[in-house]
Amino acid sequence: MKCLIIYESPYGSTLIYAKALQRVFDFPMVALNEVDKSTLNHYDLIIVGTFVFSGRIFKSTLINQLMNRYREPSWVLFTVGISTPNLTNFAKLLKETFTARVYKQLATFHYRGRIASKRFSLMYLASKRMKRQPGTSLDDVILGPEEWHLLDYHGGTAEKEDLKQISNMVEYIREIAQYIG
Repeated sequence: MKCLIIYESPYGSTLIYAKALQRVFDFPMVALNEVDKSTLNHYDLIIVGTFVFSGRIFKSTLINQLMNRYREPSWVLFTVGISTPNLTNFAKLLKETFTARVYKQLATFHYRGRIASKRFSLMYLASKRMKRQPGTSLDDVILGPEEWHLLDYHGGTAEKEDLKQISNMVEYIREIAQYIG
């Protein structure tokens, strides 16, 4: 099976997960802005990693365009965000973000990212905003300039315990490999 991992990770968390996945399968990996689009139909499976923050999937317009244009490969999307994955319903966000065709055939996984430093300042500010936006998770909170500055300056990371979470995506990819070849 010929597979490619594409990632978008300005804060670092998504790249950590992409590298963990690459260690398992030894698939080539490339940043989203460096993808050679002319080769995408040569792959059987394309795995895209990005992050969810402030109520949106980062670079979702480009990802949606790629998935609509290159229909031959199977696609897997994994997102990384600061909310607890099993407490957040991503179906609404995915339906709003992707075309119906992409949404129906897309396998999705969500993992936990963390703020590398000054985390408590950012988390405190985000949780204060969350209280003013009832019914939201931390990934849905619309951040203000101060929160974005903290994230830009300090970046993100993932804990070793968090990386164990990719086992469900690894199992899914192994199952697909049996059918694709």
